[in-house]
Amino acid sequence: MVRLLVVLTVAALMMSTSAQAEQQRLFIASAGKPASIQTCTFDNQTGQFGDVTTAVEGVRTGFLALHPKLPILYAGVSEDVPRGQKNGAVYAYRIDADKGELKLLDSVSTEDVGPTHIEVAGNGRFLAVCHYGGQGTTLVPLQADGTLGKQISRQQHEGSSAHPQRQTRSHPHGVAFSKNSKFVCVADLGNDHVEVFPISADGKLTRGPYWQAAAGAGPRHVSFHPNGRWLYSINELDSTVSVLEFDAQEGQLKELQTIDTLPEGFDEQNTTAEVVVHPSGKFLFGSNRGHNSTAVFQIDQNNGKLTFVEREPTQGDHPRFIGQDPTGSTLISANRNDDELVAFSIDQNSGELNPTGNKTTVARPMCIVFVPVAE
Repeated sequence: MVRLLVVLTVAALMMSTSAQAEQQRLFIASAGKPASIQTCTFDNQTGQFGDVTTAVEGVRTGFLALHPKLPILYAGVSEDVPRGQKNGAVYAYRIDADKGELKLLDSVSTEDVGPTHIEVAGNGRFLAVCHYGGQGTTLVPLQADGTLGKQISRQQHEGSSAHPQRQTRSHPHGVAFSKNSKFVCVADLGNDHVEVFPISADGKLTRGPYWQAAAGAGPRHVSFHPNGRWLYSINELDSTVSVLEFDAQEGQLKELQTIDTLPEGFDEQNTTAEVVVHPSGKFLFGSNRGHNSTAVFQIDQNNGKLTFVEREPTQGDHPRFIGQDPTGSTLISANRNDDELVAFSIDQNSGELNPTGNKTTVARPMCIVFVPVAE
């Protein structure tokens, strides 16, 4: 299962590179001044970072995504446009992993405002981006060469929920494609839904069912288990993770479990951020901003439910993002408010995180993607 996931997500990016490559190229979305995409090398075995340089300057992006079969990086971008106009766009870049260079191929408007999360379907045919600042999810067709099609499809979200400041309207925040690439699941923090949008035969998003979270939970991001049967929603406002059973034929979601990411009795301010499933399908990681930790859970392979393992301090403030290399050997915490990336090794038996002692400085890191470097 590990090998299959690696093949689907990264191997075709560098045909000459083994899926177990020690050297990785990181591309990091930075919200520094100016906003940019930064890059450095990273050694899986030692946890050491190379020198950080700028790959693209002047690009405001919060999330990045890789094509599953081609050396192409996509960014959901907030463009500089006149006030009142729609600023959402997707940029596509050709990757040179050895040199750490990105070459802009093209871009397309998402016809919405304030893009957040972005993901590419496993079949490489579509890209989805949602808009916290707006109220929609956009599907962008991808050409055979990975460039962006212009005939986008968009679905408007609706609704509100219990939180008097954060949930006065819908706020789509995280997207995930089903394993069969037939559905887009969207975590909407504003209306407490995980929306499910089927993709029609002609490549358009259509209305589908949704899962209703607890009032005030605030679903932020969703991540599928490698088997495609279980979807995990990390809920920002009440610091929980929900286990959802996914019907790959009908797109229906059924709640199996909701579990806290915080220790009992913790009463300080906290919001969760990222949820990550290990390539083996054995572990789940969720980041706490405030408690400043990564909550680690083991996944029951029979029913997808979670058992708590530990909460490992992220060694920095506001872990907006946590990400793992394609082999699942290392996890990196992007501690936004401390301008640092911190590396942890992942115990392959327990899922426990062990600090490597390695870190590097990046201005306000927002997201990381890993690309193997040819040897």
